[in-house]
Amino acid sequence: MNKKLNTITISGLMIGPILGSGIVLLPPIAIKMLGDKAIIAWIIIMLMGIIFAYIFTKMSILTSSNEGVNVVVGEKLGQNFCELSSNYLTAAVCFGPVAVLYTASGFICNMIPGGNNYQIFVILILLLLNVLVLLMGITAMGRVTLVLSSLTGLILVIGSIFNLSEQDSISFPNAFPQITTLGSTLLLLFWAIIGWEVIGSYVEEVINPERTLMLAMKISLSAVIFIYLLTTFALQNSTSYMVTKETDINVSLILIPLFGNLSYIIMGIIAAGLCYSTLIMILGAVTRQMASRAEKGTLPAFLRKKEEERSPKRALILLTTFHCLVIVLIHYNYVTLEWTVGIANTFFICNALLGLIASLKCVNGILLKVLITLLIIVLAILLTFSPLAGWLLLLLVSLMSMHKSILNFIEKLRTSTFFRGVS
Repeated sequence: MNKKLNTITISGLMIGPILGSGIVLLPPIAIKMLGDKAIIAWIIIMLMGIIFAYIFTKMSILTSSNEGVNVVVGEKLGQNFCELSSNYLTAAVCFGPVAVLYTASGFICNMIPGGNNYQIFVILILLLLNVLVLLMGITAMGRVTLVLSSLTGLILVIGSIFNLSEQDSISFPNAFPQITTLGSTLLLLFWAIIGWEVIGSYVEEVINPERTLMLAMKISLSAVIFIYLLTTFALQNSTSYMVTKETDINVSLILIPLFGNLSYIIMGIIAAGLCYSTLIMILGAVTRQMASRAEKGTLPAFLRKKEEERSPKRALILLTTFHCLVIVLIHYNYVTLEWTVGIANTFFICNALLGLIASLKCVNGILLKVLITLLIIVLAILLTFSPLAGWLLLLLVSLMSMHKSILNFIEKLRTSTFFRGVS
């Protein structure tokens, strides 16, 4: 295979999607909950992010297949768990990108007078553009996300620094926040570190994966941490926020000293671009994983990638068709966007849980194992907030993935000494 992803392009695939809409949505939430102590929560969550990024990058290096981390899950927990993890991620991506499309289209429509009346058309245009970029191949994907993430990072960093320089005084936290409030905030902020688990689905197309992936992770992680911490610190020191706690807290506030009234338009473009980066990365990863599974025979053969194709076309068409169906159901109010997000989150959490559990068998050192265990506990708590529909679909996908093991277990019970004696 002609490998095309180097340190710079794979970093572009990481930074934008991992920042995602979180850089727009999460800092204001943290400040509303913790005030000027929000930066403490962000430091804690970024420390957790270091462990999360390191673990999943290490696991990605252990595999040479675009099936990604799921291969390692199968090796450490059993082959059935490889299928289970793969199906969890595929199920999540059947629903999650629709929510991202709605978020991106919302920012775009808010910049256009009367744009909300045409949101469905904006969504379909974004979906079509996404398909076109993915069909152009991995190089185009890397370049698009690199440009989007670089511009975003540059604007946020410059805007934050300028904002802080304009303040009469800069405040630092003078006490530790209440544990209960801090815990609730950390639960929400955990989404800022989700995304590293799909990097392994690009490993076949990475030049010298062991060196490239680890170096790209360090570059991307440094950029993500710097942008999140600087943006949050600038926002919680914003003059507009300090005037009154009733002020609507928006990340656009940090850009006002530099860009004035254009801040909201610029932030809308940034948010839409980051959502788009997330869409490209996640869909690109899962379609490659589906093609690799088809090669092994665990998915129908028609999903295989042909040699002349730059990207797994049939897998992409299948997922896009499902996304169109979900979009139609939301548009006509048969289901809600919140319902879609809840289901996607359920499967994303379960997939991450399997990866973290498998990683306990991949790492050495008591401290690292303790930190991974803490991450597992946090994810397990998050899972309890899943909607009933999410639990039902999770059960269905789990049964379909593990049906052979279940049948074998039932057969062993049926032929066991105990049951023979009873009969």
